[in-house]
Amino acid sequence: MKLRAEKVKWLENKDKFVKENKAFVFAEFQKMTVKDMTNLRMRLSRAQAVTEVVKNRLFKKLMQDDWENIASFVRGPTAVVFTDDAAINDVCKALGDFSKENENFKVRGGFLRPGRVLSAGDISAIASLPDRDTLIASFARAAQGPIYAFHNVCRMLLSGVVFAISDYARKKEQQN
Repeated sequence: MKLRAEKVKWLENKDKFVKENKAFVFAEFQKMTVKDMTNLRMRLSRAQAVTEVVKNRLFKKLMQDDWENIASFVRGPTAVVFTDDAAINDVCKALGDFSKENENFKVRGGFLRPGRVLSAGDISAIASLPDRDTLIASFARAAQGPIYAFHNVCRMLLSGVVFAISDYARKKEQQN
């Protein structure tokens, strides 16, 4: 049990850390081995996330502004995954893969600042999305299609004018 001074120090240390992170995923982890937790932490660190097992009362003090949004997720033993909102897709994929492999790990939900609550189904849906680079490439291909078609139409119009002029020039030469 932490002493009061240790708890205050923990709150001070984590306050800035929590404010810097914009996305949180809450999970249940009962009956997991240390090896499994270490494996989870390694996967999440590759996805630019940090996992912590939190004391619910201390976490409530830390998240007092957003507590009503996340209170339903923070009950019993809770693991909180902290990340930036830009990396949430990779984090959700890592959590989804890990929960498939480990039946003792269950995602409860998540929270994106400012005020977006995510259910476990939302987390699964985010995990099924393609990564950011794939989405950008798909968008570029989709945007390129109409531009390429417009280019071809303009090229054909110009080609038609060039062919008409060259035809006219050839007829003039034949008449002379």
